[in-house]
Amino acid sequence: MHRAIATAAAVVTLTATLVACGGSDGDSDKAGPTKNTGSSSAAEPGGEQTPDAVPSSAGPPVGKLGDTLALEGLAGNLDTKGTVRADFTLKKYMDHARAAVDYFKAPAGKRLVATEFTIVSTGTGTYHDSGYNGAKVIDSTGQGYFGKPGSPTVGESLDLSLILQPGERASGWVIFEVPENAKITAVTYQMDATGLDEERVGKWNLG
Repeated sequence: MHRAIATAAAVVTLTATLVACGGSDGDSDKAGPTKNTGSSSAAEPGGEQTPDAVPSSAGPPVGKLGDTLALEGLAGNLDTKGTVRADFTLKKYMDHARAAVDYFKAPAGKRLVATEFTIVSTGTGTYHDSGYNGAKVIDSTGQGYFGKPGSPTVGESLDLSLILQPGERASGWVIFEVPENAKITAVTYQMDATGLDEERVGKWNLG
């Protein structure tokens, strides 16, 4: 009799202990705090991210022929005071261009292409840059070709040394030397073309 009472008491004590520890019914993970996984993004059932985890859409400006892109220059451009910004419009693209001076014509196996830009200084500081140095055309393989000095027969080139006060504008052409069979798919321009700061590179897709 005493042994049966002792056994019953032990069972009651063990049951109480299990309940206090969260039980043994497989639902113990519902009772404690959620672990920090180290990720700031949350996921809905099925793996979809919640809106607060959606990547930012901010990035280099991209447009098409005829569009105007707002670009940013380097801080402290030639020690100018204020911000250096400008609106760039790719007005025209010429897939087969001719140099106005024979010295700048393309050699055998190459051809010239040309782009016409309009640039408006929109910052509070002076924009001082090379007219062709920041321009580049991209072919279908991703290869880039930088602008070069010289004017095409269709118009004057951008000034070799651009100096634009706030509100001033400049227009002109840039020529590029590319392989004869290259398919040009895009045009880019980088203000103060130093380094690989993509935020200062505007891109216009062609076609």
